Amino acid sequence: MSRRRRLQRPWDPPWLKIAGVAAGAFSAVFALLSLVGDEIGRADARKPSPTPMEVASPGAGVAKPRAAAVPDRFIGTWIGLVDDEDMDTPFPVEILLRRGGLGQIVGKVRYESLKCAGVVRLFEVSSRKLSVQESLTVATEQCDDDLVTLKYQANGTLYYTYGDGEGRAVLSRQGQ
Repeated sequence: MSRRRRLQRPWDPPWLKIAGVAAGAFSAVFALLSLVGDEIGRADARKPSPTPMEVASPGAGVAKPRAAAVPDRFIGTWIGLVDDEDMDTPFPVEILLRRGGLGQIVGKVRYESLKCAGVVRLFEVSSRKLSVQESLTVATEQCDDDLVTLKYQANGTLYYTYGDGEGRAVLSRQGQ
């Protein structure tokens, strides 16, 4: 019995077979990972979206997340005179802020001379600045719901703005 030697063709090298097997194995693994990834994606889609979080102070051991809330320095009743570029004279504003989280009603607002009042809902918060969305329940044609930004100042006052800065005031804590 003679052994026949198989002729190797230049277009059929042995490494090509190895590469083909490796490509097949890679495709199978990729397909499996794609299926598993889709299941993970579906599971993530069923979870509720996370709420914005702040990290607790690192000095308290392990940092634990907590819901963003109105910082204590903002809590209280604040009053001041609003200078609005569309109005002839400044008008008083009174804002009462209390504890609460993002999306929650965290206080009341009143523009007495304009005969407008309503509630404010926490929209955005940091340690020195918060934004609240007004929902005026008593309003005249002089008042519109607006996003109000309050920045805590080093002297203990709040810098109040609304619109694109068209309304501005410096608010002082009432009773101090």
